[in-house]
Amino acid sequence: METKDSKKIFVLVDAYSSGNELAAEFNKRGDRCAHIQSRSDLPQKLTNSYRAGDFFINLQYVGTDTINRLEQYDIIAVIAGCETGIELADHLADALGVLGNNKQTSRFRRNKYLMQESLRNSNLSHIPTYRLTNPTEAVHHATDLFDKYQKVVLKPVDSAGTDSVFVCKNIEEVRTHSNSLFNKSNQLNLKNEVIILQPFIVGEEYVVDTVSYNGCHKICAIWKMGKGSYNGSDSICEFTELTSFDEQDHSKLKDYVFSCLNSLGIKFGAAHSELFLTEEGWKLIETGARPHGAGFPALSSLALKRTQIDELVLSICSTESFLESISEEYMPLKYLKIKELISFSSGIVESVKHIDTISNLPSYKKSSMPSIDQEIKLTTDVFSSPGWIALSHSSYEQLNYDYQLIVELERQGMFEFYEK
Repeated sequence: METKDSKKIFVLVDAYSSGNELAAEFNKRGDRCAHIQSRSDLPQKLTNSYRAGDFFINLQYVGTDTINRLEQYDIIAVIAGCETGIELADHLADALGVLGNNKQTSRFRRNKYLMQESLRNSNLSHIPTYRLTNPTEAVHHATDLFDKYQKVVLKPVDSAGTDSVFVCKNIEEVRTHSNSLFNKSNQLNLKNEVIILQPFIVGEEYVVDTVSYNGCHKICAIWKMGKGSYNGSDSICEFTELTSFDEQDHSKLKDYVFSCLNSLGIKFGAAHSELFLTEEGWKLIETGARPHGAGFPALSSLALKRTQIDELVLSICSTESFLESISEEYMPLKYLKIKELISFSSGIVESVKHIDTISNLPSYKKSSMPSIDQEIKLTTDVFSSPGWIALSHSSYEQLNYDYQLIVELERQGMFEFYEK
């Protein structure tokens, strides 16, 4: 498609993972996108998701020289693709004079300790959080928490997903896991110089995807998360299910999430908020100031009128239409459930079983399965899941029947490995 104006461009920072679907949507409109890589040592598992054909230029950020290079264009927006790009996107938006979130509060949107402190200072429901710089502090504060809670959680202060999240039932586990965390880097290649300690919160887990423009927020999707303990690890995702609430409960959720977005300074762009619904009400786990990852916005098109990516593009390119749409009722058109695959072994895949059975299920839509000769690992977090299966149907009973069948097939074993 012919571009509308060769000087008008969108700048995407770290358009990997959760951000690798963005540029294509702008390109469909005839717009051009420039890509900025925030730092040279990003992990390969991120950079492997880069789609070079979506961009007319790819720059490594080197400070003023990069800004000077971009100033020759008419910048429409600067957008963070994934977690690693959030702070630089705020900085570039400010430097290039386009609308964006305040760079002075960028750390609130990346640092899990500051995130909870921000909620506390705003008198919002939050999770008590300790900032730790050594294992001795971890043991000290965990001792106090165990007086009130049966379990505690340790995790890096600036990781993503379920990377290095440890649920501890006693002081010895706290000592072991805190030592482990301080002696390694997280999945984003950031050294764990600071970790956080929190009580283990009991409740149902949800994800709320939003898009904001100048402080006006819109809920794009609400997902219910199913998690369990597998392979010696806690919080392994079993499924992610698109859901909705009745009018009263939806209003409570919306008020709380929007208040959290305001507290964290998210006035523009996509956000991905993880929450617990507890007996006392909603509690924010964390918010990422970027789109939902793992291809979920695209999958949500199976059941929604517009995806989070659609809404983000609309907010930037047709702001008036986006603002008018905020009053629309959120309601999925169909049921949608994503089965996250769990591997109970590691090795080189020789065959994947039950493919025909699964693909012929009435609710089956699409999947991502390991290929033959691919190496997969024991599933211990979101990064080591070997794939997913998307189910969507107008009947919840049919969808749930199909889902339970897949769970049983998975228990029997879906992958055969070459002998070592």
